[in-house]
Amino acid sequence: MRALSCFALAAATLGFAATTAAVDLKNEDSKKYDVKVEEGAATTSTSIEGNTTKASICSECKITVVGVGTVEASGSDVLVIKNGELSKQ
Repeated sequence: MRALSCFALAAATLGFAATTAAVDLKNEDSKKYDVKVEEGAATTSTSIEGNTTKASICSECKITVVGVGTVEASGSDVLVIKNGELSKQ
């Protein structure tokens, strides 16, 4: 019974970790970019300064860095803007 309880606790903890994972957007360029985040039916507009990171920008979304590109991301993906290009790290 005790082993089962430990297993249930571990499973619940892992499940919680999986649902709290979020996408980060890292800008390694020195310039500021405008960003659109589409998550479900909602679209938000924001920006990212040069040489900064926006943590937990979404959990599952499509991110468009205006003038650079669009990438679909989820979970613990890290998107990187570098040399005017957008990619997953």
